[in-house]
Amino acid sequence: MKRVFIIANPVAGSASRRRIKKATSLLKSMGYLTELLWTENHGDGIRLSKEISKNHPSQDIHAIIAAGGDGTFNEVANGLIGTAVPMAILPLGTTNVLAKELRIPEKVEGALSLLKKSPARIFPARIKVNGMERYFLLMAGIGFDGESVYGVNKSLKKISGKLAYILSGIKNFIRYSPVPMNIKIDDLEVQGYNAVICKSACYGGYFRMAPDADLRKPELYAVVFTGKNRVSLLKYVAGVITTRHIKFRDVIYQKASKIVIEPERHVQIDGDYFGKGKVEITSSFEELRLFIP
Repeated sequence: MKRVFIIANPVAGSASRRRIKKATSLLKSMGYLTELLWTENHGDGIRLSKEISKNHPSQDIHAIIAAGGDGTFNEVANGLIGTAVPMAILPLGTTNVLAKELRIPEKVEGALSLLKKSPARIFPARIKVNGMERYFLLMAGIGFDGESVYGVNKSLKKISGKLAYILSGIKNFIRYSPVPMNIKIDDLEVQGYNAVICKSACYGGYFRMAPDADLRKPELYAVVFTGKNRVSLLKYVAGVITTRHIKFRDVIYQKASKIVIEPERHVQIDGDYFGKGKVEITSSFEELRLFIP
């Protein structure tokens, strides 16, 4: 009998706890030995998934399920990339961008039904900032994006979710006064004020920041915004909503394998703050095995 582990984020709320309980019962009825593990601190998803893959033979593990939002998905993935242990997703977060990207059902039954399939090969990106290394599945935001996530009120985030990000974005917009970044996209050197480096097409939900990006392929897509003022920023927001931004003259949209950005900037990855520093992002051929439709 194969094992399924659930690594769950307890901050998700009472409704999500009920869904996790339902998932546990359903997995047992499907014939899996099921174990539920709760995260308590930042980084627990990485630690727990690494411990499971280390302490149990991979042939005995059918899947490790990340139950939560994009931050939880990112952590569990970082513990499993390069291993033979497959990951599955149970969407419980506010936005669940990765689940939308991969069209993973939000209902418990639909999400768990994917365990009957063979896991697909997913290629994350690797990022280095100030000596810290991590993989991301969705995107890295540098500049306004990173500063807005850096400024999110954590207490408000627990209560309101998206509202905390919106308020931080408004605050950053009011005091917006950027300095240029030097950005090297493979052999192309450009200047810009904000950048989003994408592994996935979706951004913030159903918006398509990099419509050509595909997690099943190792390439990155760089989206660099070269306009400096608030009017340009508003234009970019409207452009992203309508997917017209990649045709703007002051937006650089480029496929890449390596991107270097300096001087130091605030950085967010997959919706969570990562740090501040010189940024180096590379495409990776290390795989994550993931159950998807």
